[in-house]
Amino acid sequence: MTGFSRREVVKGLGLATGAALLPGLGSLSARAAETVKLVNVEHDTRPLDNAAYKAVYDAFRTKHPGIEIEFQLIPWEQARPKLLTMAQGDGLPDMGRVAWVADLAAANAIVPLDGKIEPSLLDTVDPLLVQQAYGVGNDGARHLYALPWFVGTQSILVNKTLLDKAGITLKDSWTTDEFAAAAKALTVPGKQWGVTLDGAGIGDPVQIFLSAIYGYGGKWVAGDPQSVTPEPIVFDSPETAAGIEWYTNLYLDGSAVPSAPTDTYKERDANFQSGKAAMAWQGPWSLLETRENFKQGGWELASMPLPTGPGGSVPPSLGGGMAGLFRGVLKDGHEAEALEWIKFLSSEEGQRLYCKTNGMIPASRTLQADPFWADDPLYKGYIGTMKNMRQMLPIWATGLEGLLDDVVPPLMQGVFLRQLTPADAAKEIQAQVIRGLQQNGVRVPS
Repeated sequence: MTGFSRREVVKGLGLATGAALLPGLGSLSARAAETVKLVNVEHDTRPLDNAAYKAVYDAFRTKHPGIEIEFQLIPWEQARPKLLTMAQGDGLPDMGRVAWVADLAAANAIVPLDGKIEPSLLDTVDPLLVQQAYGVGNDGARHLYALPWFVGTQSILVNKTLLDKAGITLKDSWTTDEFAAAAKALTVPGKQWGVTLDGAGIGDPVQIFLSAIYGYGGKWVAGDPQSVTPEPIVFDSPETAAGIEWYTNLYLDGSAVPSAPTDTYKERDANFQSGKAAMAWQGPWSLLETRENFKQGGWELASMPLPTGPGGSVPPSLGGGMAGLFRGVLKDGHEAEALEWIKFLSSEEGQRLYCKTNGMIPASRTLQADPFWADDPLYKGYIGTMKNMRQMLPIWATGLEGLLDDVVPPLMQGVFLRQLTPADAAKEIQAQVIRGLQQNGVRVPS
């Protein structure tokens, strides 16, 4: 046992009883006489995600009938601060999704997996994705903290019907200049725009905003992102400014939806789903639902890779789904059973069941070559983007992702509204990030 009753777990997660369990899951097992009970935390709320977990869990129970898992939900918007707060006490779950490895490792919220898993589990996973599973422990050393099971990379979703009408052909790769030209060609002033952006939230700034910056040769930090010691922040550069200029010009030249400076990811998605915009940065988390909506609207949905700039590379979200052990599992001596769950979830069998059910992209390169993903134009752009990726965040940078969420949007809005130049924005973003890291106790060298 974890030592928590269901009521206690719900209280520890700070959720109402009705919202804490993923709908339709709850306790899915037939109770055995000797049953180990574990708590798994997740952050996705879609019905298809619930169905995906159930598919994996049903298969897991046939192999491990004595392990019962209760699935608890902390919505994405609340998850990072809640988990970090829980790390200060005894409310952490046993295992689950580990989306902020650097922060959770620094807070001693998650358990290192070094020497506890078979190396073969990671053989078919892209090395860069594996690198995102590492963090720096309280001992100052680099440790493996998670097992990837799906990829949450961003790509470009396109309304192929509108592209066909405009005479724009889907490509295996395209440059930032080609993308900007396509966005302009797809714009019918007052009626339809080439692309939808979100200035209020920058739509996952680590994913969307940095794809433009890195494409022009910019980067956040100098040195090896796997270093356990802080490296200089080098965001203030001509390359970064060029990426900001390209990105914001999509709005300034009239190719983006006019409400872009104040839109959030919700408006961005709505603009694309309604046909108001022909293209959108988007992750794979709602592909199946979006395709069904498009069918009802008489449109065809497809994807293209993120455009590459002169720097030649773009950073998708390499984190995706990472399964790890939380410190709560150490209380009652059931680490071995929790390991069995995350190993199964991240195995090719688990990935296949999960990703085919909810439309996500598996972490395994072997599975990505399966016709289900490789031959479907819906996934072609995402898999193409993943061929050109690089690590986005250094493992030492505690709190960096949260800082980006706070710092980037208002400064980018300033550029959208011509209150700041791209160079000014780059300089100020760097200054604010350095101050924020220092406030988090991270001493960044100059």
